[in-house]
Amino acid sequence: MIPPRATCRRRSASALLLSLWCVAVLSITVLAVARMVLADVDDAGLRNRRFEARELALTGLAYGMHPKIEVWDPLLDQRFPDGSRLRVRVTSEGSRFDINRLLKERGQRTLRKLFEIWEVPRPDIPIAVDSLVDWIDPDDLKSLNGAEREQLQNQSQYSLPANRDFRSLAEMEKVRGMDVVIATKPDWVKYFTVHGGRTLDLQEAEIDVMRAAGGVSREQAQQIDLARLGPDRLVQTRDDVKIKSVGDFLGKIGLPDIVRDAMASKFSAGRGPTRIESKATVGGTDYTITVIMARAGSGGGEPTMLDWEER
Repeated sequence: MIPPRATCRRRSASALLLSLWCVAVLSITVLAVARMVLADVDDAGLRNRRFEARELALTGLAYGMHPKIEVWDPLLDQRFPDGSRLRVRVTSEGSRFDINRLLKERGQRTLRKLFEIWEVPRPDIPIAVDSLVDWIDPDDLKSLNGAEREQLQNQSQYSLPANRDFRSLAEMEKVRGMDVVIATKPDWVKYFTVHGGRTLDLQEAEIDVMRAAGGVSREQAQQIDLARLGPDRLVQTRDDVKIKSVGDFLGKIGLPDIVRDAMASKFSAGRGPTRIESKATVGGTDYTITVIMARAGSGGGEPTMLDWEER
């Protein structure tokens, strides 16, 4: 027979173990709830910062869309006392190659020249160009080095041809052969658009764009670039030279007549849509709104919105 005192000690030990177990479970529960609350607080804080950053980006967009704004205006680059920042960049979308126009050019000479300038491996250039052509052409006939649906059915890394013009640069990215181009030229996106015109805007055209479209040498393209920048040699500042006539501008900087004629047939001054990129930073959270718009013509009217992207 177990003495009563031993029985009491066993019951006390069991009660102590049970109490400790309950305390442990309660502690774990409290910690879990605390973490959930903190996560909710963090999510709410992130949502609030994103909301504030978006509102600030929309303000910057309104600045950039104003017809009288200058690209160097201090309103477009502001720092605020609370640490927030607003940066708005207004550039010419017309200075980029319209990929759909390039692919409809006879022999795609300009696009091939651009890839050569970028030093894309020579065997890969016809693959990329012909695959891009096959992606937009209305038929299912494969180009010499291209690929249609039949050839791409089992190659999931590439998109199937849509037999229409590209509607965004994101569609270009998955075309067969573009992986090699992108590996060679990671910033390829800034050279293309789907909202371009018949001619390119010389005011902001990249050096490689001038070389590929105008047939000028690297040295001549750099000469044009320096002449546009003005005395301070900085981009988008008050002393930038505003090009009013391509022929007159190229003549003033001393380029030969043959170069001027070739450039004047491919380039214009201040034409094409405008790209406005408004980036706001609030509490370490970034929010960017990019808009492409065709400004109203000399006859007045409202600008036309061509594209809107938020990220």
